[in-house]
Amino acid sequence: MKTIRRILMMTAWVMAAAVPCLGQTVDPIEEVCLVSQGLTAYSASIRMTQHQDANDSEIEFTFDFVPPDRMRIMYTAPPTVEGQMMILNADRFYTYIPALSRSVWQDVGEGGGNHGEEMGFLYDFVTQSAAEVLEQCVADAREDRETYVLEGTGEPIEVDVLTLSIADERQVVWLNALDAAPVAIWIYNGDDLVLELRVLGYEINGTFDEEWFVIPER
Repeated sequence: MKTIRRILMMTAWVMAAAVPCLGQTVDPIEEVCLVSQGLTAYSASIRMTQHQDANDSEIEFTFDFVPPDRMRIMYTAPPTVEGQMMILNADRFYTYIPALSRSVWQDVGEGGGNHGEEMGFLYDFVTQSAAEVLEQCVADAREDRETYVLEGTGEPIEVDVLTLSIADERQVVWLNALDAAPVAIWIYNGDDLVLELRVLGYEINGTFDEEWFVIPER
């Protein structure tokens, strides 16, 4: 009987200890760092709007990335850049510009390794560098989640909102609360909004084809 009572008391203690854990919310900053570090593949359709003086320019493209050094960007809009393609594979970089019927091959050391950084924290996320970047800036997470509509699906999702500040640059980042993936990023220089990035649809840690990253022969 004493043994049974001891087991019942231990069970009750374990259940009581577990209750606070069930109600705990995950810190979105910690979560995005964990997901970034464990990323094995990322594919997305993206719209990016750049604000410069009185002129706005908008582009859409597909973005595929496999850490640490395979990347493919294919532009889909506007018509002036449609079909343009960039491929990074290890230390080799390739660009194809259909409007000029021109192909360019480069070594990464010749300037082919910086493409993608203009996407701000999204690029840090897919390159498994989120934790490193967040250590270098002031990062704040809003207490309350917001609702955001992912354009690719038209479905509303819950998002955590982070503000990242370093020197004069500030990024407001919306993270899908389900998987901590960035779905929108606003980049400011001082008080001026300079770039808006919206992820229209995406997949993380999915399958990919090695052919995506094959650089054509000269």
